[in-house]
Amino acid sequence: MSSSFKGRCNCGKFAFTAPQHKGVAACFCKCCVRGGGSLCSLNAVIPAGKDGLTFTGDAKEGDLNVYLDKETSSGKPMQRKFCGSCGSPLLSVPEDSEIAYFKYSLLEDSDAYLASKGPDMVIFTKRAPEWAKPGDAQDATKNGLQWPKKDETQFSA
Repeated sequence: MSSSFKGRCNCGKFAFTAPQHKGVAACFCKCCVRGGGSLCSLNAVIPAGKDGLTFTGDAKEGDLNVYLDKETSSGKPMQRKFCGSCGSPLLSVPEDSEIAYFKYSLLEDSDAYLASKGPDMVIFTKRAPEWAKPGDAQDATKNGLQWPKKDETQFSA
């Protein structure tokens, strides 16, 4: 498997390579759901800072727009970084953390990045819609949902 993968925001202003992830989470926290406009957000855990995303075009990480999210479950603010031109969310960086989360769907080949195995964990499942939870009256696997065995709320660095 390659050690880095190419990606970009929708408009292409921010092109980057991503390092190998430390894990991938399907997140149902309200901030990720709002930010991604979807049922959940699929986030790869990578190092924060210089060992994280490497920006390859003219625009660099410091050029991203930042929303300081203070409505987190930990109580620590999280920087949510996005392209100001097309609105694509790129990175979420918790305060004083050595890890960052990035939307791996921005990669040109997101299947190869995950080795076609799906997320490692599903987090904030209590906030998932009832119809999407496994074991309910409606079988989630019939809808194509695959749930990992772990239900964690945070990756360690």
